[in-house]
Amino acid sequence: MNEQGVPDYDRFLGLASRDYNGLAGNLSQASRSFGNMKSDKAYERNFVGMVAGFDTYKFDYANRIAVAAGGTTTIDTTGAQAQYVPQATSTSVGGQINVDNRYQTVTVSNSAGVVAGDAFTIDGIEAVHHITKVSTGRLKTFRVISVPAGGTTLVISPPIIAASSPATDAELQYKNVQLVSAASAAPLNWLNTGASAINVFWQRDALEILPGRYAVPSDAGTAVMRATTDQGVELVMQKFYDIDSMVIKYRLDTLFGVVNKQPEMSGILLFNQP
Repeated sequence: MNEQGVPDYDRFLGLASRDYNGLAGNLSQASRSFGNMKSDKAYERNFVGMVAGFDTYKFDYANRIAVAAGGTTTIDTTGAQAQYVPQATSTSVGGQINVDNRYQTVTVSNSAGVVAGDAFTIDGIEAVHHITKVSTGRLKTFRVISVPAGGTTLVISPPIIAASSPATDAELQYKNVQLVSAASAAPLNWLNTGASAINVFWQRDALEILPGRYAVPSDAGTAVMRATTDQGVELVMQKFYDIDSMVIKYRLDTLFGVVNKQPEMSGILLFNQP
């Protein structure tokens, strides 16, 4: 994250229970002498706390990622596929619509076995620092968002913005990769080579909670109360009395969504990859 210019504050890491416990186990053995607060807390409370600038949290559940089942897959990086051009709007569907520049649809040699969530790098495409645009010398990580049926296309994130000459202002500003070497059949290197729990990390500004509002009528014979949490999410409580059964029913609802505004300021950490 430092290499790519992600802010070095408000970083968070959510670990699956077994991975969190494993980290706490390592900390509890880091010093055999008592009085080391970090080791004492890990030993007594199974508590990790801040690690490498990340506030850590333990999940009582965690999704899992399967072994990548895609075979030998290549992509042509000699043309437009490595030259994604960010734009605010598009008229390609007959009317002006907003463009979501977090995603790109690319054509590959073979999409059989590829599923959403698979992670990969591409030979010849290195990550850059998002501010200085200097290459980190490391291959850029991409993720499959979806696999359209009946073809050889993948929707990936982030898009491949190499900003090679000649480049628009938008490409130069949003450049996220350095095209070190282009090839008509550049290999995709699958990264999730072992089944694993998914541990997530993010910088706070990458994620946003979008509160919604229930339009519950307050004059239909049901008592309605509304309240708002500190995060701005509305809670709606309804109370209804059934005269036939003499039963009072209560209902509590909330409506919100979570959006990953900047996928390049977040990611997943997979342990025990072969």
